[in-house]
Amino acid sequence: MVAVTDLASALAALEEIVEQGEGTARGEVWDGDRDVFHPDRDEVAHYYRFQELKIGRRYRRGDTPQSGPTGETISVDWGGVLPMRRNPRPADHAPGSAIRTAQEEFDHTYCTLLNLLEQAFNGSPGQLAAATGTMYALKAQAQTLMHLPDEDGTTAGPVFAYVPPESRR
Repeated sequence: MVAVTDLASALAALEEIVEQGEGTARGEVWDGDRDVFHPDRDEVAHYYRFQELKIGRRYRRGDTPQSGPTGETISVDWGGVLPMRRNPRPADHAPGSAIRTAQEEFDHTYCTLLNLLEQAFNGSPGQLAAATGTMYALKAQAQTLMHLPDEDGTTAGPVFAYVPPESRR
């Protein structure tokens, strides 16, 4: 990890992200780890996972950024994609409404997660287990939000707003 304190350290952090293949169209397809869900395969870097979805095929050994994925077909049920509102904001909903309340709860959980991750990576690695559990709670809250119908024919969505520590539940 690179602590970002100035332009030079920010550039070093970005270089690390690029080196890991997490934000670039060049470099390696593989991020260097084993796939958690498929231990027989190497893990594809995030950027290339999005490419897999876009193209509809998985990367396999021997594939490169230039060749694109040539492995098995990925089927995506695009009909199952929810029509989430663009740039959802609590201010779009009355205080106490179901959507606004759910968005505020999500933000509290989100900021708690960020705090737990900060603690875990700054000397309290035991907090990582709590952070992992909080990630699952956050996922459930996001899914609930994205199933709440909004007035304009879309569904609600998470805001990812900052909640100061003294205001968190």
